[in-house]
Amino acid sequence: MPTKESDTIYERVARLEDEVAELRAEMDFLKHALRNTLARQEIKMLKKGS
Repeated sequence: MPTKESDTIYERVARLEDEVAELRAEMDFLKHALRNTLARQEIKMLKKGS
């Protein structure tokens, strides 16, 4: 993240908030994908067991 001397603290904070929001969205995506994978595995195991 390149910073300029002319950037104000408010601009830097706004950029950091944007990056945090992007990371949170990515984490949500990964959590949902993992949840789906675990659910598929659980269904597979239930079918195999019966």
